[in-house]
Amino acid sequence: MKLGIIGLPQSGKTTLFNAASGQQETVGDYSKAVHRAVIKVPDRRLDVLSDMHQPKKTTYAEIEFLDASAFTGKGKKAGGDLDSMHDLRLMDAVVIVVDAYNLNADPERDLHTLIDEMVLSDLMIIENNIDKLERTIKLTGHKERARELEILKKCLETLNDEKMLMEIGLSEEDQKEVRGYAFLTLKPQLIVFNISEDKLSEYKTIYAGYEKYCREGMRDISVICGKIEMELAALDDDDRAEFLKELNIERPVVEKFIRKSFGLLGLITFFTAGPPECRAWMLRRGSTAPKAAGTVHTDFERGFIRAEVASYDDYVEYKTLPALKAAAKLHVEGKDYVVQDGDVILFRFNI
Repeated sequence: MKLGIIGLPQSGKTTLFNAASGQQETVGDYSKAVHRAVIKVPDRRLDVLSDMHQPKKTTYAEIEFLDASAFTGKGKKAGGDLDSMHDLRLMDAVVIVVDAYNLNADPERDLHTLIDEMVLSDLMIIENNIDKLERTIKLTGHKERARELEILKKCLETLNDEKMLMEIGLSEEDQKEVRGYAFLTLKPQLIVFNISEDKLSEYKTIYAGYEKYCREGMRDISVICGKIEMELAALDDDDRAEFLKELNIERPVVEKFIRKSFGLLGLITFFTAGPPECRAWMLRRGSTAPKAAGTVHTDFERGFIRAEVASYDDYVEYKTLPALKAAAKLHVEGKDYVVQDGDVILFRFNI
């Protein structure tokens, strides 16, 4: 999973990047430097499974973060300054960091400015490609690309109306036709409102005030004090636990932000567990057992026979396969089984 973090200067996007990645990139650096990090996704369920088995290796799911510097704050006037968005287009989702901590902050204005630049960037790509595609179809007679051209023109109309492409409800088939263009305004969005430390007690009220931006399957929100989260990320485990206790917070909010990113992309986590390795695997929600097996190894999918499945709660309660079987909590599933979040799975295969 790849997440691109964007924001206007001084919004706190690099602060959030540091909080999520544990890195210490310079905050307030206005250069064109692009920061990247691959982090392990915190998952307490995997920690528990690892404590049970004491494996030789514990492997967490991973996320790649990109701290992008492509946005200018010029909104509709950004023009040619949008060329640096190439790396951002390779991301699976966009994290939009908005300043909600300064006394004179205007989060809604800044959000609209960022969206304007995303719309403009997509508009430039479409305008450059429609003419090329029309000439290609005319010269080669490749009528099979006529559908692609039709969708691009529909997208052009939407962007000219200053709307994001996610708003027109393109079908999955239509999205496949234009996937290669990697439109920014089609990517799922997580809006992070970056608040000051003195606003933590008002967290629920602030969150409720911004819930209007949520759109199921397309956009979610998070309210974070980036400064505190960055400080937490820099501490060792004992000091972090003590700091969280002082703040009366159960766990870093950035962990919730990462879990929300999973949900936004339609991802779940399943586990494989045993003495050699305990491991968390990311999987598209709605995927079947053979597809999950293929995530572990392509040979597993090709030679899939069955999956022996227990829910995480049952696995932790009964602890061993014989105990799970005796309690009828270990289910033998075939090729049609849809994997659920938290499943602990043993795959049987033959190649």
